[in-house]
Amino acid sequence: MAYDASMDTEHVQSRADRRLRTEERILTAAGDLFLDLGYRATTVREIAKRAEVSTGRVMAAGDKDVLLVRCFDRWIAGLQSGRYSPPQRWSGRASDVEGHERLRGASALAATSAVHQHLLEIFLPFLEFFAAHEDLSRDYAAALMRVRGRPQVFDVLAADLQEKLSSNLISIGINEDYARASAAVLYDSYLGIVFRWGASDLGFDEAVAALSRIVAFHTHVRRFG
Repeated sequence: MAYDASMDTEHVQSRADRRLRTEERILTAAGDLFLDLGYRATTVREIAKRAEVSTGRVMAAGDKDVLLVRCFDRWIAGLQSGRYSPPQRWSGRASDVEGHERLRGASALAATSAVHQHLLEIFLPFLEFFAAHEDLSRDYAAALMRVRGRPQVFDVLAADLQEKLSSNLISIGINEDYARASAAVLYDSYLGIVFRWGASDLGFDEAVAALSRIVAFHTHVRRFG
């Protein structure tokens, strides 16, 4: 019987597919537990139990810092594409609904033009998520400083969001080179606010106001300056 190399290829592919499915279960389990219990209360053992794998298999996918960063990469990617609405802490009670509306209102008050508001609203889903999960977001900011490698938030996700920002800036008449430079600065400023949020008692209103001032500069000065 002749040797069929395709059988080895199919076996390797099947094994790779199983590994990816297992990692997907681990990340889903970790994400659910991080949101439900918080980063510090979640253990590798609990993640393994929820994902129905061994603790060693969980650790092969990453330690808690890596898993948290990978979960945030997934959540941010979903928010960015509009495909994902992560569980929020708003309970539906009148006080919580009022608080959520106040957060939305803060961004509207911070904006000085329709374009300004539109650019702020590109960032708003991320800021709302961080506001709804402040402790977890602080743990995420700290984990970003500890993990090795290059999280997607600094790579593919950064490029995608900067492209969206750049397109919006070009649409209001800003030179393409300025638009791309401004988009990069806006993204870096947003990340800076996230890190500042994680290291201080900065609140949602202050975060929106800080980002609003930067957006105002890049939508007004770059266009009319």
